[in-house]
Amino acid sequence: MTKFFCAAAILFSLGCAGVRAAEGDLRLQAQLVVGTNEEKPKDSGLKPVDKDIEKKLKRLPLKWGHYYVEAGKKFTVSADGTKKVALSKSCQIAVKNLGDSRVELTLVDQDKTVGRITQSLRKGQTIVAGAGAENSIVILQQPD
Repeated sequence: MTKFFCAAAILFSLGCAGVRAAEGDLRLQAQLVVGTNEEKPKDSGLKPVDKDIEKKLKRLPLKWGHYYVEAGKKFTVSADGTKKVALSKSCQIAVKNLGDSRVELTLVDQDKTVGRITQSLRKGQTIVAGAGAENSIVILQQPD
């Protein structure tokens, strides 16, 4: 019986160590959004952005009245790691986990860096950034 408790304690402590190692990881969601003044997009495969994202975008000084998701990806960035994500053939992002829920977002359009943002990104917060093309926007979130 003592061997069982020792084995259980070792397995429990190893499991806790694994949880601690993942505490600094960030689970993120990125979307490539297209802005337009057309009520229905020409590309029927595009879906409207979520209502909460739409509200945030309409508060910004952008010239479009409607926003549609062209692509979206969910991914994890390990503590002190960097993750590269292709949102389309021409639009890529790199997200570096700086720790304490801070990220560095690098925007790449057709293999050229077009922007870099360093900002806090806590759960429920959103980063909105231009994606290179005039009506393209990258949305980066840490979902609740």
